[in-house]
Amino acid sequence: MEDCELDLIPELWKQGKLSEEEAVMKMLEQVYINPGRFNLLDMDEDERSDFLLSAIPKFKGILERYNKRLGPLGAYLFYSLPGIRLSWSRKMDEETASKRATKRNLRSIYEIEVEKNGRLGQGREDGALKVRDARAEKFEEPLIFKRVFGRRKNLLEPKEVFYKKRAAFVLALKSAWYIDDSSLGKISGYCGFSEERIFKTMRKIKESLLERSEKRAKVEASRDRAWGFVCKYREMLSRTDPSSSKFLLLKRKLDYQIHSWKNKNKLLQSCQMTLAPKNKDLAKILKIKPYRISVFLNYAKKLEKSGEQLLCADEGEDFAKS
Repeated sequence: MEDCELDLIPELWKQGKLSEEEAVMKMLEQVYINPGRFNLLDMDEDERSDFLLSAIPKFKGILERYNKRLGPLGAYLFYSLPGIRLSWSRKMDEETASKRATKRNLRSIYEIEVEKNGRLGQGREDGALKVRDARAEKFEEPLIFKRVFGRRKNLLEPKEVFYKKRAAFVLALKSAWYIDDSSLGKISGYCGFSEERIFKTMRKIKESLLERSEKRAKVEASRDRAWGFVCKYREMLSRTDPSSSKFLLLKRKLDYQIHSWKNKNKLLQSCQMTLAPKNKDLAKILKIKPYRISVFLNYAKKLEKSGEQLLCADEGEDFAKS
């Protein structure tokens, strides 16, 4: 829909050619696909979508109050949106603060209960000790891999084997989100690290990816919805007269959903949506320098280009199959 058509929405609504819901959704659509025009470029697509969906009642008020003597609808929307967005931002901040307060209260209740149970059992001192132990476990320092990723200490082990095992381990950690616990023994057997240490490291990596996983799931759901609309509008177009105005309207909706679907797929393929830890984050968990991660990843790429297998020992066969 072009600008002149955006300005015609109120008139089409008054004439009964558009229902109130259709008119509001067309207004929302124009704001969504033209973020630069309405000063919303600082929002990503999902945030912009959440904001506009929450503003539907406000858009209904704008439609009902709008008078063409005030100027074009686009300009009226432009000057109305900052106030709407400010109210929405305050609401989001209040919800965030409420969630944080709830978490703090739950943590306090838990610690009080732990301390109380300790007093009833072995006295106040033991109860406090249990609370401190729980805190210590929660804020346990990341595992230390400085020695195993340092220089080759065992000179009897060929340098090539040393690099291959470390490269295989780094690749396994980069794929931690997709590796199940049943594979840990195979990774342990090939790389030479204890299964317990690998399990704890994998768990820390997965915990660091939870927020990204939730964002990816939202984008995937949005992508799937867009594809559903693509199928719907294609089916409707096949039963609509190409010379009718309804056909043009459906075609615009189809093009918009195709564009949205492609953008979501492109976003899902980007590094920010990949469920793998960044080198710097992985290095932080391992307590080593990021360049060491890069060294072993580059070694794995070098082997791949040369056609040589990364796993060089018989005990790596099971790991390769997993």
